[in-house]
Amino acid sequence: MKLAEVFRKGKQFIPYITCGFPDRKKCVDIIKIFLEEGVEIIEIGIPFSDPVADGPTIQYSSQVALNNKVGIEEVFDTILATLKYKPYLPVIMTYLNPVIVYGIEKFLREAEKIGVKGVIFADAIIEEKDVFYPLTKKYGIDTIFLLSPTTQKERREQIYKYSQGFVYIITLAGTTGARYKLPANFYNFVKQVRKETAKPLCAGFGISRIKQILPVIEHIDGFIVGSAIIEKIRKDKSLEELKNFVKKFVDFVKSY
Repeated sequence: MKLAEVFRKGKQFIPYITCGFPDRKKCVDIIKIFLEEGVEIIEIGIPFSDPVADGPTIQYSSQVALNNKVGIEEVFDTILATLKYKPYLPVIMTYLNPVIVYGIEKFLREAEKIGVKGVIFADAIIEEKDVFYPLTKKYGIDTIFLLSPTTQKERREQIYKYSQGFVYIITLAGTTGARYKLPANFYNFVKQVRKETAKPLCAGFGISRIKQILPVIEHIDGFIVGSAIIEKIRKDKSLEELKNFVKKFVDFVKSY
């Protein structure tokens, strides 16, 4: 199944986890919790030493994972192990540098073999698409581009054209991290984007509460929660708080 097909079934809650955080085994357990609660798309981050799009929380999780010696091979192993547990649609979030070092075609070829459905290059702008886009097409992996509220219309049109699976709308001009509230201009921006493209839209960065997305839930197809999940894991090693947190979001999207 392709990513775009899942959104035809209904709105999606997409949790994010940095692979290898808090350790390799527990990361697998966390993904299993997502799956047990009914999540269908999971964003899995490759730990990187210079995650420029990420705030302190995900930077911390990335450093912990690097200390645990987690790299691309370990990410593939984790995805493969969890896909055997229960089918889902894995989306890898990464930066270009580790993939270029690994080999872009090698990375995408192996990702396709294990069942990766989408990839987000967090630091890649649309003008750099030729570095990887022909290869993501070759291996049938959706390329998901980030769309910022500051992106001008001409560039937005290019992002709509080349994004596959879904368009990732950033809620704010800044890095990831749980916020108490989102900028007011985000809500108007989402409504404008919805008028401009029929492709699935998912919002991310800063989302930690259902009430933050209620004003735009009719205009988006899904939303990503990352830093708030990392914080739950840090706070409660038993993962009970995480289970309840995930269940709340899954129940919410199922109501639409």
